[in-house]
Amino acid sequence: MAKFDLDPDKRGLNKVLGDLENEVMEILWSGSPATVHDVHRRLLERREVAYTTVMTVMARLAEKGLLQRQKEGYSYRYQPVCSRHEYTRSLVGSVLEGLVRDFGSPVVQQLLDRVEEDEGLMEELERLIERRRADDARDVR
Repeated sequence: MAKFDLDPDKRGLNKVLGDLENEVMEILWSGSPATVHDVHRRLLERREVAYTTVMTVMARLAEKGLLQRQKEGYSYRYQPVCSRHEYTRSLVGSVLEGLVRDFGSPVVQQLLDRVEEDEGLMEELERLIERRRADDARDVR
């Protein structure tokens, strides 16, 4: 996965993507592939933004490894390298891997403290742990 900067004060994928980057990715995740022209037209329905700004953002997203592009005539057609779900899962995995590697037990304790605040998450965690233990037991046999 691509390198990223994390802003913990922002919400959702805006923690790692700028506002416009996030909007571009959401457009492409909802109906890719698309040209800069296609994405620009969709963005204009919501906000004023220059065509060249959209072109630059999409080129940077390709450089970051989030989009792939294919030349079509005089323009490029872009599409996401992975789905929103795959990107989110990879992003969360990368963040947790780094935190656990560097801080270990305090990360697990903080995660548990947050999960305990939400009964649904606690039940989901219990189910996941049970499933993992069952899978591990099958692998040992």
